[in-house]
Amino acid sequence: MLVRRHAPRALWPWLVLPASLTAALRRAYGRSDTPQVLLLGSGRGVARPEERRHLRLHRGERVFWREVLLHGGDAGRPALWARTTVPLRGLRQGLLPLTRQGTRPIGDLLFRHRRLRRSAIVIERRRRQRAWSWARRSILQRGPSQALIEERFSHYLPAWHGRGRR
Repeated sequence: MLVRRHAPRALWPWLVLPASLTAALRRAYGRSDTPQVLLLGSGRGVARPEERRHLRLHRGERVFWREVLLHGGDAGRPALWARTTVPLRGLRQGLLPLTRQGTRPIGDLLFRHRRLRRSAIVIERRRRQRAWSWARRSILQRGPSQALIEERFSHYLPAWHGRGRR
């Protein structure tokens, strides 16, 4: 993980939060109907090279993927972009409900499971001219099933108000 001085102080709690970002965003927005989800796309396909590497998949192995923006009511001001990638074999081993989330936050589903384990959170500074300059990724595991979670934070991220409930 990066040393605290590398990331802006206001962003640090969001970057290292081991629990659900959905719950923390709900608390920061101060409303139970947030965050709202703008579904950018989802489907099945071949894993990207970096997904293969992080999930230790074979070339050509297929995955379910889902990309969303989470926002507080204005999709033009998203707090973050997120991508979830699950090997298809993982869907058959208990993660099938991930394919049916639609415009609901995935954190509500994932963090209900007590047996869920999260890998170390990897924090990266992305060199881009756009607002997405800080990102994190981790692998959530439930039994033999894994889900790669990638999140990129926007400058529209609300101020930290605590982690909320798990």
